[in-house]
Amino acid sequence: MSGSSLDCLDDVPELPADTGTPHQTTTANEGWPIPVDRSFVRAAIIELNRAGIFVCDRDYRIWDVDGAFLDMESLERDQVIGRHVAEIVGPDVFSLRKPYIDMAFAGQSCRLRVQGVRKHMCGRLFEVAIQPISAPGAEVACVVVSVRDISQFEALHERLSLHEEIVRQTTDRISVIGTDFRYKFTNAANAAFYGMQPVEFEGLHVSELIGSERFDGRARNHFLSCFSGQSVEYEHDLVSTSGEVRFLRVRMDPYRDADGTISAAIVVMRDITAASLMEKELRRQAREDALTGLANRHVLQADLEDVIARAAAGRERAALLTIDLDDFKIVNDISGHSGGDALLCQIAGLLKSREANEQVRCARLGGDEFAVVLRGADETQALDFGNRLVSDLATMRFAWGGITHAVTASVGIALVDPQTEGGLPLTVFQLLNRADRACLYGKEIGGARAVVFRPDAEEMIARQIDVGNVRIISDAAEHERFQLYTMPILPVDGRSTPLREVLLRVIGEDGRVLAPAALIGSAERHGLMPRIDRWVVTTVLANVDNVEAGTRLSINLSGLSVGDPEFKDFLLRALDRHPDAASRLCFEITETAAVRSLATAQALTGELRRRGCGVILDDFGSGLSSFAYLRHFPVDALKIDGAIIGDVAHDGFQQTVVAGIVAIAAKLGVGVIAEYVETAEMQTMLRDLGVSQVQGFHVGRPTPWVGYGLTD
Repeated sequence: MSGSSLDCLDDVPELPADTGTPHQTTTANEGWPIPVDRSFVRAAIIELNRAGIFVCDRDYRIWDVDGAFLDMESLERDQVIGRHVAEIVGPDVFSLRKPYIDMAFAGQSCRLRVQGVRKHMCGRLFEVAIQPISAPGAEVACVVVSVRDISQFEALHERLSLHEEIVRQTTDRISVIGTDFRYKFTNAANAAFYGMQPVEFEGLHVSELIGSERFDGRARNHFLSCFSGQSVEYEHDLVSTSGEVRFLRVRMDPYRDADGTISAAIVVMRDITAASLMEKELRRQAREDALTGLANRHVLQADLEDVIARAAAGRERAALLTIDLDDFKIVNDISGHSGGDALLCQIAGLLKSREANEQVRCARLGGDEFAVVLRGADETQALDFGNRLVSDLATMRFAWGGITHAVTASVGIALVDPQTEGGLPLTVFQLLNRADRACLYGKEIGGARAVVFRPDAEEMIARQIDVGNVRIISDAAEHERFQLYTMPILPVDGRSTPLREVLLRVIGEDGRVLAPAALIGSAERHGLMPRIDRWVVTTVLANVDNVEAGTRLSINLSGLSVGDPEFKDFLLRALDRHPDAASRLCFEITETAAVRSLATAQALTGELRRRGCGVILDDFGSGLSSFAYLRHFPVDALKIDGAIIGDVAHDGFQQTVVAGIVAIAAKLGVGVIAEYVETAEMQTMLRDLGVSQVQGFHVGRPTPWVGYGLTD
């Protein structure tokens, strides 16, 4: 102990001064008052725990002290006995504490809690007791002052109170259950769950609360593991008194007595209902398509990996069906995306009705594409399932906003057969690709049918080549592996301007120039040409000044670009940035593209001619309506389709057709270009028939535009 009792009374309020007359004291041996028996005083001191104690008389002189008080003041006994209290604790402290000592001399004891304020006692809490001492029937002869440093006890009490409050307020359900399976303690949260008070749990057997079946079936073993020294954690569901199902995480830890003996289990139950439901929802979202509730692509992939593995082990065959709605865009255009979503949900309902067992799994791939995995199905069974799907969808009617839509779909089927020895197993990508190719082929031949993928079928091979071409040209576009060539167009009428047609070539990864026709055709079919046309236009405009004076460049525009308003805006903006280049350019538009996008083509050709560009109607004569549509387009020349030129040098009919085209062109005031001119004889015949310009291998083959500066 350390700290003076009087010092510890520093911040107790002042009391009225003592008005009584101090008693005169008579001292005998060692200064003790004669009327007071020493043993009596000693007994009183012991009663006060002999902690930080001193005794003073009515003259405030110290008669006796204990060792704790001397330690507090860092003094020796002979430095304290007989001296005035003020000399030991200082006059200021004494003046503050004197009223309480006087109260004790008046016969009134007191007990105080105060903070120490002197330098060596600052920040500590003390409990001070001041006790009057008198012999039986006599007046108070002395006062015993005791001080106890209770800082540690107070801190412990605060921590204990804090822990009790935490246990009381926490939503975790905390209990202490003895090795006899009876409750020793439970907190308010656990009691409230059962509609009880905590005191009602004391002595209650666990089985009385949760039932014998649950206790014997699960809880007992967990308790026994805990009583053996293990910490146990598990989750389970529980039905509350209101009938609501709650999900709990339970942790049991052994409770050990001071000697290490396990006498109970500390059980903490945390309600994880919200987290558990959230986890289940996240798992559901990870497995289900948000719109239709069908399995999503991730689940489908896992299923396919499983059926492929089983087939590789020779245990099971299976089939994958991909379903793509025909003309789904029409539903979206007429009924909006909400109507389209409703249709997808209706189709999903139809597919779910087919999931009668684990052998059938339906999923949504995305957009208007669905998939079905048939376990244990051979080709006949898979084709039968696919045909029934096509039939059911065809008979289904979808009504939205007062409009009824008929629904058809194409189904592609890829088979997963048990693997032959030495064969390589399929991958998920290959399996999906096969089913997609069969489905797309089904669409191309009319839709509303199921098609089984056959790798040796010519149609499938052609489709595969087409897809391969798309990959090649997409990669070339991504890395700009394009090269421009030019081909001369020679005037034969003595007045037309020489032209060079700009041609696109694709460079393979190995640096070789690839055959352009199939690649360009695939790019057209798959919507890649507008991007490529932008590259061509940008490159030509940047290099048109490298062309020899007096020669114009002719650029082909794909049908998709002609019909794309955004491409039209791009092209006109690009020309406006190069106003001097317009008069040196012509643009070739195919007749079929012009007819397909009549309004857009008219607007485009009008704007091009207004800027000084030439416009050539390419492949003229290939359509049945060529002459009827001709008057709608302001063009500068017609390029006759090669099929009409044919063997014009010797075929009288072809000569008549060419002459007719020339006559109409003359009436309209436009020139005529003939392509596929292979010989001098053909060139002479075409010139005599009135053709303005000729193009073909006889005139000149395509050559690279080296550095994008023309070379012959």
